[in-house]
Amino acid sequence: MITKATLTDFFSKGKVIFASVAAVITFSITLYNQFKSNKATEISGVVSVDRDFTKPVDAVVRISSPIQAQTETDSRGRFKFKLENLQSDTFLLIVQNKRTNTIAKQNEFVNASHGRTDIVVLFDPGMKDGQTYTSYDTLHQHRRQPSLKKIFQGLFR
Repeated sequence: MITKATLTDFFSKGKVIFASVAAVITFSITLYNQFKSNKATEISGVVSVDRDFTKPVDAVVRISSPIQAQTETDSRGRFKFKLENLQSDTFLLIVQNKRTNTIAKQNEFVNASHGRTDIVVLFDPGMKDGQTYTSYDTLHQHRRQPSLKKIFQGLFR
């Protein structure tokens, strides 16, 4: 049987204060998550015919996998992407030279929290018009993640 005394004991002052504090904390976290700004990750670089960047290339630059984005180079061969909530560390960069229709593909590594602003895509003068070439990011090979085998060997030595 429910009496006034059992209800009063159930809703004691301590429990009401605890429930009120929990409700305020939950509401605050929900409000924060609703209005927090998403950090944009900047990915940029240059497309050129030589390593001195004296001959820029007019090109269409696409990010293909796992996200989709497209932009064009400016008069100095530079391109820039600003992506919200980038989850992946690697992506496929596809660059198409507008003049020759030559396509260069390369995999790039990006730190999602810092972005990457030093990507270089070179179109070699020996590339044949209309062909597709796969190049490798030789500038950042040292950023590869160590294998699990090497990690375990380091732990148990």
